[in-house]
Amino acid sequence: MLLSKTSEHALRGLIYLAGQAPGQPSLSRDIAEHLGASVQYVTGILRRLAKRGVLISVKGKGGGFALRPGAENMNILDMVEIVDGHQVMPHCVFSLKKCAKEMGCPVHCQWHQLKNQEMEILRTQTIGSVARLCSMDILSRDSIL
Repeated sequence: MLLSKTSEHALRGLIYLAGQAPGQPSLSRDIAEHLGASVQYVTGILRRLAKRGVLISVKGKGGGFALRPGAENMNILDMVEIVDGHQVMPHCVFSLKKCAKEMGCPVHCQWHQLKNQEMEILRTQTIGSVARLCSMDILSRDSIL
């Protein structure tokens, strides 16, 4: 899978926030508890998403993080690029520095095809569409990513 652990936590945190009342901030400690991760780690992810305009950050009593209106339309690939700080690029399964059609590893063609399919899924699925699937109990909390 292309998702780093940080991206997985970010996506799961966004899904959690999408399930809350619109505009109602959630505390990072509540989100961290839901994700089973440390508060500091989750707060760092949430701050990065807020800085890039995906979340609203409210300070003080009654504060926390909430999805910015329209953020549910963001595709997962864009979220991954915000969180991981770089474009997601399919890599060689054998970690070769140069793996191309002309000079590829033994599974280059098959691997490249699978990675392209994975990229297309990340590009076409939005935070909102994944959150809706989760809210319909198609996916349990533990099976999300």
